[in-house]
Amino acid sequence: MSLHAPLPRTVVVHHRSGIGDLVWHVPYLRAIAATSAGGRISVIARPSCRAAELLAAETCIDEVIEYDRKPRKSERRVGRHDGLAGQLAFLRALRARRFERIVIFSGRARYALLALLAGIPVRAGFGFFRFERLLLNAPPYIRPHAGPGNWVYPEATAFAVAQGWVEGPVVPRMAVLEQALTLARQDLADLPVPRVAFSIGTSEARKNWGADRFAGLAAALVARGGSVILLGGPAEKAAAEAIVAAVPAALRSRVMVSAQASVQRSAALLRYCQFCTGNDTGVLNMAVANGVPALGLFGVTPPLAHDPLLHSLVGEGMAAITVDAVLARLAELGAV
Repeated sequence: MSLHAPLPRTVVVHHRSGIGDLVWHVPYLRAIAATSAGGRISVIARPSCRAAELLAAETCIDEVIEYDRKPRKSERRVGRHDGLAGQLAFLRALRARRFERIVIFSGRARYALLALLAGIPVRAGFGFFRFERLLLNAPPYIRPHAGPGNWVYPEATAFAVAQGWVEGPVVPRMAVLEQALTLARQDLADLPVPRVAFSIGTSEARKNWGADRFAGLAAALVARGGSVILLGGPAEKAAAEAIVAAVPAALRSRVMVSAQASVQRSAALLRYCQFCTGNDTGVLNMAVANGVPALGLFGVTPPLAHDPLLHSLVGEGMAAITVDAVLARLAELGAV
């Protein structure tokens, strides 16, 4: 691209479905926006990653376009863009926006085909396979991640480096709305430090440490003089209430429940915690993206290693990770 050519109107495809997955892409979204018209981009994302709210404080985001195809099985619904009619409706909406460049964080040829049919002239993507590369036209391409652990962040990083948007891995950091920060600071003012946030939600039951173990850990931490904030979505409300009920009555005032839908609210509460621990889920990734050290409990998934603030405790299944083991590791890390 010429140094004097107008910067392109750009849309970025975020293929993954989790909140944590989107957090990992934030620094690369910013880098792409810096090479786009007006320093801003639009983002195509699945509803489950809550992109509109997660990115609400990002000044480089122009619009979030939901791509509602094949929702998670746990959602038990049909996506708005499932089937031929749904795909055609999405294609019409994409074509109407007249984007000049699409950046696809995926090796799925489907997105490249949609971009071609939508008339987007510059199409960049992972290019894992020959058919996908026939639909793309903005190399270089990358190979699938072949190393240990989760592949999402390494592949996003490799793509951003190959395209020249960054020089190397960028540790994700999240922007939070000032209003959310003000309310969180007020709501946590009376809770003693250290405040430890618990990531009690999960997209899969097998990744859940369990309410009983979280309750044991909460009781131990508040007995030492600190406080606990239980973070999850509305689906975790019952589990959060069970955890509180299992804490001795005299100490329950030191346990706060925030089982609600707002990503910005959860991120803001994390900002005023000293540590976070719990399941491998979005809250854990938001914690470190907000500068809060975290201990992830990995019994069925490989430990994450994208951020030096994120530590891990590994077990042969979640049930193998004991409360005593978590307390010992938290002590080693200076969290308690």
